[in-house]
Amino acid sequence: MTQRFFENSLINSTFITRCVVLTIIWGLSSVSVSYSQESPTTIRAGLMIDGVGNTRRDARIFVSDGQITRIDSLRGRVTYDLSDLTIMPGWIDTHVHLMSHFNDDDKLHRPTEDESLSTSIIYGLSNAYRTLMSGFTTVQSLGSPLDSDLRDWIMHTDLPGPRVLTSRAPITIDTGDAAAIRTRIRQLKSEGADVIKVFASASIRDGGGRVLSDDQLNAACEEGLAQGLRVAVHAYGSEVVSSAARAGCTSIEHGNRYDNETIALLADQGTYLDPHLGLLYDNYEQYRDRFLGIGNYTEDGFALMADARRRGLITFTRTIQNPDVQIVFGTDAVAGAHGRNFEEFIVRVEDGGQDPMDAIVSATSRAARALGLSETLGQITQGYIADLVAVDGNPLEDISAMSRVRFVMKNGVVYRYEP
Repeated sequence: MTQRFFENSLINSTFITRCVVLTIIWGLSSVSVSYSQESPTTIRAGLMIDGVGNTRRDARIFVSDGQITRIDSLRGRVTYDLSDLTIMPGWIDTHVHLMSHFNDDDKLHRPTEDESLSTSIIYGLSNAYRTLMSGFTTVQSLGSPLDSDLRDWIMHTDLPGPRVLTSRAPITIDTGDAAAIRTRIRQLKSEGADVIKVFASASIRDGGGRVLSDDQLNAACEEGLAQGLRVAVHAYGSEVVSSAARAGCTSIEHGNRYDNETIALLADQGTYLDPHLGLLYDNYEQYRDRFLGIGNYTEDGFALMADARRRGLITFTRTIQNPDVQIVFGTDAVAGAHGRNFEEFIVRVEDGGQDPMDAIVSATSRAARALGLSETLGQITQGYIADLVAVDGNPLEDISAMSRVRFVMKNGVVYRYEP
């Protein structure tokens, strides 16, 4: 199957692209990957957090054929002794941009710039590798048609990377009226999109104002759901966030600057909320010179982002007071941030006041539910896919433990193990 996939996916590629991609495959797929000869593979963890809010000491986890087959606390020999670590389901980031990267001139690459397919693939695979090694076994990448190629390469080969869901291209004001939006969504589905991304608000660097009418937003959410696709809406402010929730959209991305009535509406509608509080802004500031001067990355744009971060934290602390709001974990990771996704946990807990267990659940079972994967991912329980991550320390007592990843398993394959 893998060989057939290689042949089909490379048939239209240039010779140089084929050479580069195959070199990457053989290089990355041989790094830190362990296919255990034992069946089943057994893992002992000092503390297990199951993804739905429960803990268990001295847990022994059995994995066979990529699935969790049994959990107990009995003594005995194990394949991986993680007695000094805390184990959790593999983390899920519901909002990344895997193809976002810096060019050789250390400036942000723009989709309008010429770049060879092989170069784009190299950057995408590198970002995917970093993301997996930092404990994220599933991501939703919202923004590039090449995401679907990356998704398929990782799915059908031994390439080390997270499970990828993608929107391919977004719905924007330029898509057109309600009828044009419906047509475009049907086209995106035929092209292999897993989710529909909708820009109902402008970029925060342009003020974040409303750009889609209720008619357009209703059409996007209705058509997306009719096509069996989830709909993620980029939205700021009470008016737009409320409109998206009433339209039945699946999730709100960013979403700060809304009032208490909107919080109550999100809870009533069961709309998933994916706020981005820390990593996004910290990364922009860290690599400020690499973004400045490109598009709306201006001094004024950076000032608006600084204000958005401040407002976002205030809004978040109000939102978590309502336990019925379905907050999920997302980072909006762009160039420079891949592999640092865990930093968002720390900001949400230490600065935003989120309970550590709730932060973990937001990146495991709740995120899986938001992505339509709750029957197979997001929990450490019998019958679920064996996606596991272990950290040094107890994140329920010290959330910075999420930065100390020592073990990563995806689909029953160990990609990182540091005894």
